[in-house]
Formats: sequence, structure tokens, C-alpha cells
Amino acid sequence: MSSFSRGLRAQLPRLMQTTPLFTGRCSASSQSVPLRLVFRIQTPSQLPSSARRLFQTSCQRLKAAAAAAPKTTPAARTTAPKPNNAAPLLNATRKVPATFAEQLAFRGQPTLLYEAPSHFWYTFSSFAAGTFCVVYTVYQYWTVYLYPPEGLHWLVPQAFGLICMFMAGMGAYFVLGTTRIVRTLRAVPASTLTSKAAKAGAATTPIMIEVATRRLIPFLPYKKALLHPEEVQLPFRMQGVLSNGQPGGAAGAGKRLSAKAEIEAKKAEREAKEKARQYQLDHIMTAPFRDAKRSFSLAWQGIRRSFYRDGFAKIKLGKKGQEFKLDVSGGWALDDGRAMDRLLAVRPNAMRS
Repeated sequence: MSSFSRGLRAQLPRLMQTTPLFTGRCSASSQSVPLRLVFRIQTPSQLPSSARRLFQTSCQRLKAAAAAAPKTTPAARTTAPKPNNAAPLLNATRKVPATFAEQLAFRGQPTLLYEAPSHFWYTFSSFAAGTFCVVYTVYQYWTVYLYPPEGLHWLVPQAFGLICMFMAGMGAYFVLGTTRIVRTLRAVPASTLTSKAAKAGAATTPIMIEVATRRLIPFLPYKKALLHPEEVQLPFRMQGVLSNGQPGGAAGAGKRLSAKAEIEAKKAEREAKEKARQYQLDHIMTAPFRDAKRSFSLAWQGIRRSFYRDGFAKIKLGKKGQEFKLDVSGGWALDDGRAMDRLLAVRPNAMRS
């Protein structure tokens, strides 16, 4: 390379004086050996033979070095992912439940709105009293009215005939009192219905109301029907009614409490339960007597209700407005009865029994 440079410097003054110019380039690009040679000559043949061979040898070496050098691929360009606008679009197009009925339908499964308390003693006392009345009627009708004993005044069988009619009516009163009692109310999403009739009725509402009622024979399963929410008519608002058994129009019942009042009421309820539990633990020896008293109280309440039928409210079901009985003396209701008030129709003209 040094001899090539000396020869090139020796020929430079003479070459610069020539008029025609010829430009030649020999270049090689490499990461390790970058080199660019630029020279101006008149013709390639005018170079000395030694310089021309050195020039060709240098070009070949540079090309060989560039070919042998490891090729490095440029780093892959990393681009930020494009924002996905599909999710916001789906969220924007998805329908948000606006009403309480749509919220229940969005769950995709039935929601329990109301469940009646146990009616064991009420049913037992009603059937016991009805059985007694029927047996008494059959016995007296057979022994006194149809075949009266000898020497009995003729007015006595006639009077016993009226008594038998009265006792038969009382037997029917007790036995039929156990029917048409609403056991549960459920909100069923219309999308989960399978029958064609139910789907036809649910075309205008997101939910249907499933009503389970008691049959005449206690051991048979409950009778269920799917009704439109407008076909279930309440006599009054149920908020706060199940806890005190009073209709919404009574003083102090069914009033909507403020948030502070509700918190204080729940706190007082928790404190009362804690005190009752502590009393049970402190007086463990008398617990059987308290349980027996509670059992007798429930039995007496059931017997009393079989005569007076108190604690029931008349509700109307179906398009024909058939009357059924809703137990408001206890049981459980969703959100303390507010859910029923928001879904079902309230008809104050339905009288409470």
C-alpha cells in the first residue's frame, strides 16, 4: 500500500495537467474495513503496470474481506400495538340493564322474591278440626237423623239435621283454608323459558313471575304457574310488612327509612341477636323449657289461625283475577319486600282478609 501511494504521488503532477478526464472508483463497504478510493486518470492504461496490479489486488482483497465479514441483520423494528377499538365498541353497543326487571333477567337464572313461612301447625290444626267436624256430621246424621232412637221427639232429628249441615260447612271451611296459599314467588328470565306458551306471554317483558301455590292435599307437589308481572296484583306495598304483619297503609309500617335510620335499625337488630345469644349461653339449663314454650306458642298460633285466618293478604293472580292468600305474618322477601313492590302491580282495592 505504501509503494502504491508513492507511485501515485509521483504521477499526480503529470496527471493533473491532462485535459480529458476519466473517473474510476473502487469501493468496498464493510463494517470492519471501510475504504473508498477516488482517483482521476486520463485512461486506465496510462497507469504503471505495478500500480495497476496493486490496484487490482487491493480491490480483490477488499471485496474478499467484505464477503467474508459476518452479515448482521438490522434489529427488528418494534412498533407499538395499535389500540383495539373493538372492545370499547362492544361495550358501547352492549345494552346496560336499565330497569330492575332487566337486572334480574341479566342474571340468567330465577330469583326468589318471596318465600312463605312454615304452615305445619296451621295445616295440621285445620285438617284435625275439619276431620272432627266431618266425623261428627256423619255420625249424627246416621244415628239421629236417619235412624233416630225410639221415643225421641220428632223435632230433635230436624234440629240435628241443621246441626249436621253447620258442622259439614265448618269442616269444609277448615279443610279449604289450607288451599290457595302462595308458597313462593320467583322472577324467571324470559330468555330461559322453553314452552311456546310461556315465550308468547314473555314477549313484552324481560321476566315472568313463577307462582307456586299449595294444593288441597298437603303431600302433593305445589302447583306452579308463569304469569306476567302485571297479572300479580298486591293489595298494598310489601316493604316492611313481613316483619310486623301490617299493611303499608298502617302507621309506622311500609315507610321508607333513610340511610342513617336503616343503618341504626340493622345495628339494633344485630345487638338484639347478640344479647339473645348471650342469654342462651348464660342460661343453658333452662333452654329445653324455652324451646318447649316456643313450640307450644307456634302450635297455638297455628290453631288460632286455622279459625281466624289472620295474617293473610288477598292477592289476585292471572287474567281472571283469582284470589289467593299471601302470608304476611312472616316468611322471607327479597330486599325486605322492595323487590316485589318494584316488579308487581299494587292494587289498593284488593282487601286484606
